Amino acid sequence: MIRAVTADGAIRAFAINSTNLCERARRIQESWPTATAAMGRVLSAAVMMAGTIKEGERISIRVDGDGPLGGIFAQATPDGKVRGYVHHPQVHLPLRNGKLDVGGATGKGTLYVVRDLGMQEPYVGRVDLQTGEIGDDIAYYFLTSDQQPSAVGLGVLVETDNSVAAAGGYIIQPLPGAPAEVIDHLEHNIRHAPRPSDLILSLRDPQKVLGVLLDGFDWQVIDSLAPRFFCGCTRSKSHTALRALSVEDLDEMVVACEPVHVTCDFCGRSYEFPIDALIKIREGKSEP
Repeated sequence: MIRAVTADGAIRAFAINSTNLCERARRIQESWPTATAAMGRVLSAAVMMAGTIKEGERISIRVDGDGPLGGIFAQATPDGKVRGYVHHPQVHLPLRNGKLDVGGATGKGTLYVVRDLGMQEPYVGRVDLQTGEIGDDIAYYFLTSDQQPSAVGLGVLVETDNSVAAAGGYIIQPLPGAPAEVIDHLEHNIRHAPRPSDLILSLRDPQKVLGVLLDGFDWQVIDSLAPRFFCGCTRSKSHTALRALSVEDLDEMVVACEPVHVTCDFCGRSYEFPIDALIKIREGKSEP
């Protein structure tokens, strides 16, 4: 992922090739093509949006729709670490206009963007989904919540064997005070550019992608990073999750006399807790 600005400071831009990242997420989730495309778009957007926050902060994107996907979630930090999942990964709809029908799989609902800036309460922005295609919805969020006009292009191309052939996209934002002719030229470039997944498939390099979109501008890359899927789950965190359960729920587990497996939604790793561990957790709930 790269972050760039034009020499006159009128435009800032992000571009990402998230092919390997999205393929790893697909394998973890064992997702089908339409679900893979939806999850991949949200992961790509989260990495780029995390480029606007500081070290120690994090950004989360949650899509709650009434479509068959059920919902999508991604969380990223400024160093390129990102994790995410789709509620119902085994979803694939017929193509619409020759493309994966992400909007149909997402349905109507709400997009949430949570900025955890290390304060007591995170900043939560929300907008109604406009198309469910993710890119359009992120652009609408920027416009309504940040009063920031933005061009957001996100795409995932899936092979016939379900693997990710290309994934990535861009976020390009004219900054306050940008001249009208700059915005007109930028809109012309974006309108005539190939779709995001085709740009990634043919060019691969995010810098070349921005070369197409910022053609005619004097611009430079100000930083870059390698995005990577990082979960961070541990057995200790799973233990804490069990302790948060009610006494009634723990009693049911103890009575069942079977080990409990806590499986991480993000990476699929499973942690087993034998019956004696469950008894200790249950006993701990009774302590004053």
